Amino acid sequence: MSALLKITNLEVDFQIKGIVVNSPLRGMNLEIKAGKTLGIVGETGCGKTLTATAVMGLLPSSAVQRGLIEFAEHGALKSDEMASLRGSEITMIFQNPQSAFNPIFTVGAQLKMVAQRRNIARAEIGSLLIQRLESVGLKDTKRILACYPHQLSGGMLQRCMIAMALISSPKLLIADEPTTALDATIGDQVLSLIVSLQKSEGFAMLFISHDVSAVAKVSDEIAVVYAGRIVETGPTRDVINSPQHPYTRGLLGAIPSADKTRGKLVAIPGNVPSDLTSLVGCAFADRCSQRVDKCAQEPVLKLLKNQSVACWEAG
Repeated sequence: MSALLKITNLEVDFQIKGIVVNSPLRGMNLEIKAGKTLGIVGETGCGKTLTATAVMGLLPSSAVQRGLIEFAEHGALKSDEMASLRGSEITMIFQNPQSAFNPIFTVGAQLKMVAQRRNIARAEIGSLLIQRLESVGLKDTKRILACYPHQLSGGMLQRCMIAMALISSPKLLIADEPTTALDATIGDQVLSLIVSLQKSEGFAMLFISHDVSAVAKVSDEIAVVYAGRIVETGPTRDVINSPQHPYTRGLLGAIPSADKTRGKLVAIPGNVPSDLTSLVGCAFADRCSQRVDKCAQEPVLKLLKNQSVACWEAG
């Protein structure tokens, strides 16, 4: 199966007052097949959201983008060309639904504006909005459409955002930390809803999170990102059950155990490097307990059974 979205050597720099500031992206490579979910996981500052922003064509004017982004039959697209697909073939749900909606318009008015931009017939918009709200598990839809964002709970508003993203029946849905602003129970409900909708609607999904357990629930494949590069990728089950990179093992070790049989949680010492321009060798070396002399050289992804891993000691 060919890739719906393929990203090759994506890099983004920023020019601020004539000074070039390097971004966390140092050659991002990934692909998503039609109808499948790729989960990207990593700490804050690793480049997850910046990757999604580039795909959406939402980079600021100060950004300088390099590399290729290829989508469906459109082939390689520049940033402004990606923007032309935003809201139609590619849509996005954000981590904070309160900030995603305009507080001075009702939810119904904002959903209606999205439908109008998709050139949906005026006579069909009302029934379409009700249908979409019902598809995300909301009842009393007429009342919800008349509400302002602050009148709805975070969980209800997140469901409204999902409904908004699916109005155009996209080929690709980007979910950027969609459960971060929700409590655990509501977050699990939203994850289950997204999986159910994907099965019925058939869209592909790029799911971004710092929470490995959330990514594991929804994704077919996982890409573990560190300092702007993928350090491990493969089928979700293989990566979760047999992590090969020390960073992946550290992320998994930080997940609390429901049955309390695992003992103390594992903490990864240190922080993601902020200065990537002077980085030499493996970016994770300073935080890694398995560091060897060869880590002074930067490892490349190598295939180990079903997984690809960027670590000299892997395997």
